[in-house]
Amino acid sequence: MNELAMLAQPGVLTNPTSHVEYLTFILKDQWLNLDEIGEALSQLPGIEKSIRQKDPSAGLTMTMGFSANAWPSLFPDVSPPAELRVFAEMQNGERHFPSTAGDIFLMVKSERIDLNFQVAKHAAKALSGIADLVEDIQGYKYLDNRDMIDFVDGTENPVDDERVESVLIGTGDDYQGGSYLTVQRYVDRQGLWDAQATEHQEKVIGRTKMDDIELSDAEKPAWAHNEKSKVEMEGEEVKMLRQNRPYGNAIEHGTMFVGFASTASLIETSLRQMITADEDGNYDRLLDYVEAKTGANYFIPPQAFIDDRFDA
Repeated sequence: MNELAMLAQPGVLTNPTSHVEYLTFILKDQWLNLDEIGEALSQLPGIEKSIRQKDPSAGLTMTMGFSANAWPSLFPDVSPPAELRVFAEMQNGERHFPSTAGDIFLMVKSERIDLNFQVAKHAAKALSGIADLVEDIQGYKYLDNRDMIDFVDGTENPVDDERVESVLIGTGDDYQGGSYLTVQRYVDRQGLWDAQATEHQEKVIGRTKMDDIELSDAEKPAWAHNEKSKVEMEGEEVKMLRQNRPYGNAIEHGTMFVGFASTASLIETSLRQMITADEDGNYDRLLDYVEAKTGANYFIPPQAFIDDRFDA
């Protein structure tokens, strides 16, 4: 196994599971002492371990992330990671990526929704003295890993060693094995999307709908999603890992964008390319059919950081 991969929190590198729960907490607006914070956070690893043992085959993991605003309160004795910063609000034309509050982020994933819920319920109780749970989104696998607009999601995710190199901070850094995370919740404009012909939908995504084959350069427009979201450096594509999952019901539904990368700037660059119209007026046309409701950045520390501070 890749030595760098062994340093990461287990949920960072593994594929999305059939069920996932995304929990966003905001620290209470009051003075908190370190003992109170430590006591609350130290309960989380035990909760994960206890519930994971109920069904080891479910592959339950709980991944913890912390924001730039929360870092000084949670870890005042430790310098924050170099690229940890607040999500920058972006707007271009009618397109808008809001920046929303979030201090502690938990991603609980497994093959069982009931186990995820148990972790979420106990984690919310454990943190209730220091933080409020402001969003709890339950995502799930839809068909053959499709999103609610019926295209396969995550096809171009890196695998094996390429995934490790793309997602984790490498050697020579104090946070080796950590990762930067950006989270956005999108709502689908389903009626508008369904009104489009399949051929146009495929051009918007840049892949075929049924077979999930990338369109050729001749077929793919400059405003295709997989073209505008792609980041290249020195002629080579730089990858991130998307642990996206659809969520919701027939009334409202969409996608949780959950992007991990070894640098926060990679994800920010991708989002800016998507939302900003270039000199020819091309932007990511998928944004005509989905609306971002949230946007937040977190740092996912390596597992040793969690073990040392939370008595895992």
